[in-house]
Amino acid sequence: MNISIIGAGVGDTKNLTCQAAEKIENADIIIGAKRVIEPFAVSGKKVFYEYNAEKIVEIIKNNPCDNAAVLFSGDISFFSGAKKLCKIYPDAQVIPGISCVSYFCSKVGIPYDDMNIISMHGRKCNIVSEVRTHRNTFVLLGENPCRRLSEFNLADVRVYIGERLSYTDEKIMEGSAADFTDMQLNPLSVMIIENPNYSTGLKIGIPDCEFIRGDVPMTKSEVRCVSISKLNIADDDICWDIGAGTGSVTVEMAFLCPRGTVYAIEKNSAAAELIRLNCRKFKTDNVIIKEINAPKCLDGIEAPDKVFIGGSSGNMRGIIETALVKNKDVRFVINAIALETLSEAVCILEDMNMEFEVSQISAARNKKAGKFNLMTGMNPVFIISAKRN
Repeated sequence: MNISIIGAGVGDTKNLTCQAAEKIENADIIIGAKRVIEPFAVSGKKVFYEYNAEKIVEIIKNNPCDNAAVLFSGDISFFSGAKKLCKIYPDAQVIPGISCVSYFCSKVGIPYDDMNIISMHGRKCNIVSEVRTHRNTFVLLGENPCRRLSEFNLADVRVYIGERLSYTDEKIMEGSAADFTDMQLNPLSVMIIENPNYSTGLKIGIPDCEFIRGDVPMTKSEVRCVSISKLNIADDDICWDIGAGTGSVTVEMAFLCPRGTVYAIEKNSAAAELIRLNCRKFKTDNVIIKEINAPKCLDGIEAPDKVFIGGSSGNMRGIIETALVKNKDVRFVINAIALETLSEAVCILEDMNMEFEVSQISAARNKKAGKFNLMTGMNPVFIISAKRN
């Protein structure tokens, strides 16, 4: 049996390539999602409405023939179910189609050679983080992201929206994110977001004065730099910030894992509100705030790759144990000011047969005294980094 895996092109059948049309014409059976293959159902061929790879395999097994054509919308290389089927049938002929990216970009006159291309369609996506770090972002939509962009100080970014591309009722709209916050978009929609003020720089050691402050303790920038560097955070890590305070560590963690998630655990409601405000100020949407005392809430959240403990309220052992149950390879960084906290941390880590390193950082900042600058010391901080052997 000859199997062809075909990208049917975006929208209307007029976007079908000549090669794809020939394969469909010569096929004995045609398989694909109803929306994609319905135009070919009138041809008198045997048609199966199915897009699940395993079920497609069963259809092909139960319907022996010379030529089978499996159709997917758009291009088979762009967020397509064809990926799985190509692995099952490595000898199948793969025929590309016109993607919604190339079609829409040509419509609005924006090149996509340096476009950040992502999907929100049934996928986890930190849209604010994506837009914050790229000039142009193409989004295959699952929901309207404009309200979220506006909430995180990106209301002024330029957006181009395409609904039902290439069909007779195609609609293309342009404006700021703020213009579309309440719009219900068609499920078959895409968006390009232009952010001329994007930033790709990593923000580590943000000056303390840039954070919105209250009467809540904050990990100072000098200590924050060293502590976070020892976590070695990857861009898709799941991080926990225990005793998150004002959210200074939370924000910097979020910058380092734009495609991951940071869980900010903070029992103080005033501090939790500061974390929300700081996340919006710094445009970090990949943060989930849990306003409860750890480790009570930790069972119900994702397994961590990295855990920062800035305050444990006497529950350090329970926090560490919970994290290790979820991920035996999790990396910890614990900050301690008091010798008693240092001693407790070392005892717990030794009991759990963990490899650890203790550093101490003593920082001082200048302070004006008349015409002189005097150095004012901050509390020395012990930084304990740990991982299971």
